[in-house]
Amino acid sequence: MAEIQALLPNGSYRAVVGQRDITLALPFSAKAGDSLELEVVDNDGQLAFAVVTNRGRGDAAGGQMASASTSLSQTGKLIGDLIGNVDDPTKRASPAPLNGNQPLVDDFPRQGADLAPVLKEALTKSGVFYEAHQARWVAGELSTDTLRQEPQGKLPAGIPSGLADTSPPPRSEVPPQSARPEAPPQAGGIPQEVRPVVQQQLDALATQNYAWQGQIWPGQQMHWEISENPDRQAQETGETSSSWQTRLRLALPSLGGIDAALRLQPGGNVELALTANSTASEARLRERIGDLRNQFEASGLRLVQAQVQHGEIAE
Repeated sequence: MAEIQALLPNGSYRAVVGQRDITLALPFSAKAGDSLELEVVDNDGQLAFAVVTNRGRGDAAGGQMASASTSLSQTGKLIGDLIGNVDDPTKRASPAPLNGNQPLVDDFPRQGADLAPVLKEALTKSGVFYEAHQARWVAGELSTDTLRQEPQGKLPAGIPSGLADTSPPPRSEVPPQSARPEAPPQAGGIPQEVRPVVQQQLDALATQNYAWQGQIWPGQQMHWEISENPDRQAQETGETSSSWQTRLRLALPSLGGIDAALRLQPGGNVELALTANSTASEARLRERIGDLRNQFEASGLRLVQAQVQHGEIAE
């Protein structure tokens, strides 16, 4: 399905197909808001469509299959190149590096509470939420120094930092309206150092899943995912509450490979699923579930479900 956005000066139309901007050359007139049902008839270098139905007109266009050629906009091509095939996990963007792949803490933390603020800070400075932070910077809610701690903010002036570049000026905390930088008319090249972050942003928009990788403490790698899932029970009752799910994958010195999936529900309830790659580690984890439940309660959370199993840990 294609939705017509506007008639362009050259007589073609700007449309959206699958969240991508494309340019359509139609053999009939259309208007903004029309929905076209298209069928791909050729994909030899440049997509060509047949228009099956123009739902804006309520009939088959011209009473028969009318051909329409199309090409992706420059931004559409860039997005397609960056995001790849989101339906194929083997072609998905790699998790963005957390903290420049430098250890978040110098030593092994004795308590989870010591690590929580460190993870929060690393997540905030990851660059995945850079555009949202730019909006706060423009509104005067965030300092320029804070914005420049993110990967995009560290780029030299004049270099595009993403699909829409509004990099902060070198020396003004909250610039006047006339001095605020404008986004370029079309996307340019993405610097290699921020390309993984931009890929992760696009992947997150498409899949609603945020993923990072990096060292927690020296030598300890971690794969971290966060996703928001609507609560089924809340949907049935018409409420708007959601549950958050986070997943950690680690290879620990004494326990080996561990996959931990936690689902945080409204009210502080937590569901936990642990997978260990050895039966010995599975047994040790089962023995300590009570201690883990006490630690959750000390943090104001209630562990309502805990599952421990032995299985293969995905890479």
